[in-house]
Amino acid sequence: MKDIHTMIHSKNIQTNKKTEKSDSILICPICGDDLLINEDSGQKNFSCKNNHSFDRAKSGYLNLSHKQKVSGDNKDMVLARTRFLEEGYYSFMADEVINLLKKLHPENLIDIGCGEGWYTRQFSKYADHTYGVDLSKEAILHASKNDNKTQYIVASIYRLPFRADSADVIVSIFTPIPEEEIYRVLKPGGTFISVSPGVMHHYELKEVLYDKVRLNDEPVRLDRLRKAEVLKSSLKVHVKDPMSLLDMTPYRYKCPKEGLQRLEEKKDGLNVTFDFIISVYRKEAE
Repeated sequence: MKDIHTMIHSKNIQTNKKTEKSDSILICPICGDDLLINEDSGQKNFSCKNNHSFDRAKSGYLNLSHKQKVSGDNKDMVLARTRFLEEGYYSFMADEVINLLKKLHPENLIDIGCGEGWYTRQFSKYADHTYGVDLSKEAILHASKNDNKTQYIVASIYRLPFRADSADVIVSIFTPIPEEEIYRVLKPGGTFISVSPGVMHHYELKEVLYDKVRLNDEPVRLDRLRKAEVLKSSLKVHVKDPMSLLDMTPYRYKCPKEGLQRLEEKKDGLNVTFDFIISVYRKEAE
């Protein structure tokens, strides 16, 4: 399988710098024109024909965000999530998504809100070209250091830096759903896979943290994409270190002190339900 940065044709831009016409589907976040690798930069720099230039970090990621302030998960949150996911607790859900990807054989796959890239790295085995997008620079840095096949990008999922009708598959795991952008970027006939928490997700954890447990809402309904399939995947698992689970959830900064203390006392671990809803959507072919 050829890397996206090796399948190239030459092209000149206004500065007379040579750029590589690759299989990349990236666009300039400023003007919207194709974003290509500068041949003269040793693949360290991307430019568009309007001379907007973006440097590639040493680890390979691109920062295409307009935001100057730190956004998204910090380093501690990234490491906590990585530690938990590498224990394999969510692998059964990832396998469900992988089974879908095996049937689809996507050329271009985009993982939006990819975080530290734990899922993206696995999904990349089943696509020709893979892109991971997240607004957290710390998460993208971690992802790019551990996955040299995927092009990781710091950018907002509400302003995806990809051409219209360019992605075969877009995946969203526990992220908000920017439906208009997903619809714009998906090819006609393309597939959107969304993973959301089921109603019982983390129920036992919330029982410890809160006096009254609120069940999760049903997944948001999409209007522009056609729902093709819904898969439900649930498993009760013994979590050896429930604090590691808490550290990767939004409850970490919202739970009462009493609940946090109760969880810290669970020295023998905690049985927790992991409940997922995998929704598969299609963009109607024109």
